[in-house]
Amino acid sequence: MKWLSRILTVIVTMSMACGALIFNRRHQLKAKTLNFNHKALTIIIPARNEEKRIGHLLHSIIQQQVPVDVIVMNDGSTDETARVARSYGATVVDVVDDTDGKWYGKSHACYQGVTHACTNRIAFVDADVTFLRKDAVETLINQYQLQGEKGLLSVQPYHITKRFYEGFSAIFNLMTVVGMNVFSTLDDGRTNQHAFGPVTLTNKEDYYATGGHKSANRHIIEGFALGSAYTSQSLPVTVYEGFPFVAFRMYQEGFQSLQEGWTKHLSTGAGGTKPKIMTAIVLWLFGSIASILGLCLSLKYRQMSVRKMVALYLSYTTQFIYLHRRVGQFSNLLMVCHPLLFMFFTKIFIQSWKQTHRYGVVEWKGRQYSISKEQ
Repeated sequence: MKWLSRILTVIVTMSMACGALIFNRRHQLKAKTLNFNHKALTIIIPARNEEKRIGHLLHSIIQQQVPVDVIVMNDGSTDETARVARSYGATVVDVVDDTDGKWYGKSHACYQGVTHACTNRIAFVDADVTFLRKDAVETLINQYQLQGEKGLLSVQPYHITKRFYEGFSAIFNLMTVVGMNVFSTLDDGRTNQHAFGPVTLTNKEDYYATGGHKSANRHIIEGFALGSAYTSQSLPVTVYEGFPFVAFRMYQEGFQSLQEGWTKHLSTGAGGTKPKIMTAIVLWLFGSIASILGLCLSLKYRQMSVRKMVALYLSYTTQFIYLHRRVGQFSNLLMVCHPLLFMFFTKIFIQSWKQTHRYGVVEWKGRQYSISKEQ
């Protein structure tokens, strides 16, 4: 069995080498104090039954050091979303149904929201997002100014978890970031065609010139379509890590919600990752299974060194934790049990692939979306 031990050691070592490459380029926001004596921007929040989440976001907006307008686009909510939003001083606008009924969802709500914005700068923020610092909005504006206040800026919030099951989103969140290509030196980093969906910042002129969220009509991953629309007009599209300014807490409704949420777009999103980066990601993830396999076999066969296999497993686990700490706060127990996370990730990916390529339809928040292969 020594030969198998050597093979597994080589596999895990190669896997870790890939892990060192998939997220070795950082895109972090730079804090700066700005002075505004007028409304700095309009924050548009698409909301459908978000009464339990939206209050945290609105409270964090009130704490910001720059004045902003807040518009909550109430997209057919049947709960107290509108009442909660008004209690924080936000302007609440009911989304008007599309005339032919073919355009609905987040992209539809966002596009209508822009027509109510009174500032040139506009930001789209999901209801489960929270600004962690009082200078968070200032920092976003500063970063946008650094790119000449042109194009699109987007942020993937730092993922905060509070209940054990929420940690099962760990690999999904890491893949969301590294799958954007520009976080790895395996990509030249010169151009980016995709954007994160939870937090985006742009200006009205560029928004309407590109078609804005109209380009994401019926797309379940609106960030990809939005980013591609801006790139097609030769406008810059930038992506940033949220920590320590922006965070979110996903799928608070329960484990079933988490499964449905990731199933709805996982395989579609994977289509936007470049082949060489996707290959590195797959090889890195495979190291999780290889490392636990070596550990289990060493406990059964004396020819394999238990000490060596434990060291191999712990080495991979250390890197696994290190990479995930960049994108979120997850259970240490789940991080150590990463093969369990890998198997769950694989299960959801297969389900997502079936829905996307076999059925062509996914359901989210009581609505059905026809899925084409989004690039």
